[in-house]
Amino acid sequence: MPSIAHHSRGTSSGVTGFLPILIVNLIPLVGVLRLGWDPATLAVVYAVEVVLSIPLAGVKALFAARPPPEDRESGVISVTEAPLASKRGAVRPVTWLPPIHLRNIPFAAAVCGAAAWITLVVGVAFSQEFNVPALFSRPAVLASGLALVAGQTIDIARDYVGRQRYAETSPYAVVETPMRRAFFLVFALFALSPLNAAGGGVAVLAAFVVVKLLVEWSSFRATHGDDASSSGRVSSWLAGPADSPDQPEPIRVPDAEPGAQVPAHCRTTVVTAVLKTLTSVAPVYATGFFVVWIAGLGLFVGDAPGAVVVGSGVAVFAIYLGALTVNAAGFALTYAPVEYRRYGDRLIAYDTWLDEPQWAASVDRLRDASVVHTRLPDRAFGTRTIELTTGFGDDETERSVGPVADGEALVSTFDLPVRSTDLPPMDRRIAVVAVGVGSAVGVSAVAWLVGPWRSSSGLVQGIVLLPFLVWSTWLLWRRAYTEPE
Repeated sequence: MPSIAHHSRGTSSGVTGFLPILIVNLIPLVGVLRLGWDPATLAVVYAVEVVLSIPLAGVKALFAARPPPEDRESGVISVTEAPLASKRGAVRPVTWLPPIHLRNIPFAAAVCGAAAWITLVVGVAFSQEFNVPALFSRPAVLASGLALVAGQTIDIARDYVGRQRYAETSPYAVVETPMRRAFFLVFALFALSPLNAAGGGVAVLAAFVVVKLLVEWSSFRATHGDDASSSGRVSSWLAGPADSPDQPEPIRVPDAEPGAQVPAHCRTTVVTAVLKTLTSVAPVYATGFFVVWIAGLGLFVGDAPGAVVVGSGVAVFAIYLGALTVNAAGFALTYAPVEYRRYGDRLIAYDTWLDEPQWAASVDRLRDASVVHTRLPDRAFGTRTIELTTGFGDDETERSVGPVADGEALVSTFDLPVRSTDLPPMDRRIAVVAVGVGSAVGVSAVAWLVGPWRSSSGLVQGIVLLPFLVWSTWLLWRRAYTEPE
């Protein structure tokens, strides 16, 4: 089957130039309706092409040299709260590949997680019309997947790396376009699910053809330099973002040795990353993933067979664990390797692993400094974390410094306006109550879900209520931290 992801860069435009692409995409549908081609195989080939293009885009995003734009609210991929997304510096595992920028990792991880979700949704939808395991064992499907990977690899090596296209784009621009198209595909499957149920495999293939034609049209307009917005909002949105921000101004580091150095405490940083993920991210992800899983089963399956429920449930849990791991690792990679150095009147946060400065500020303009007293790892390891404000006006930024092993040395080295780094004692009575409530909630949840009175409705209620149960316990625990004087 000819590749439908390739576009020539000719000068033709409009309907005439798009005609060959239109014909190529309509041939499979005509073959099914008139020549007796197998709709199941062709529909799966389409799906393989869409799904595999997403993680391949994630690989490309790792090498994008431009920083991600600050305004990403209208996109499908959002890593706004990922601290690693603003990281400076790169690593180069091998000399024949471009450097990998750590700030690109959240985008690559997000797009790979989205690819797993889309694979799951498409697989569940297809399982109602086709024998998916049998289809994937067919030579035509396997050959299509291998051809796509090989073609994309050659394109990445020749054009993206060989011609240094990676130097002109941002990770957001690389992953956003294929994600928008895949999202549009999933939306079409949801919207056309009644039609698919009535028409079977031919209707599924027809839905894919319609979606692919819209995607190809938007890509054609963008490739030929036309204004995609003139062809409609949908086409403009599918064409994806085109602009990539310029490189940020480099941070100047004096050639002389720093006057003082205070490194971050790696063990405390890692434990803090794990606890923050478990208390603030894990409950939200658990409910969100569960709701999407149930919605997908309900829309596409109805009375789901046991194998589909178990298999998709295992896949969702694996995606969930992967998302939590990436979140915790991102926090640790952001703060663990940082060393706070003083050069004259300047504080420079320097990443010793990447050998790259992260941010700089005048010591004389550090203000609103206070010791973070609500982090349990700081109390357990005797470390200190300080929050402060740097810059003025548009450059004003709230920053977290630490955790460091010697808080007093940090304060004295950078003349921070902090009277004492001693942490006020916790209210043990409230802490004991919080631990008791948390233990009771945990035991009750397990008993509710695995006891003889368990039910599917009880499972749904427990998962939906999980964030509220965890947050109420966490808020009670936070009240055990007494405010410093």
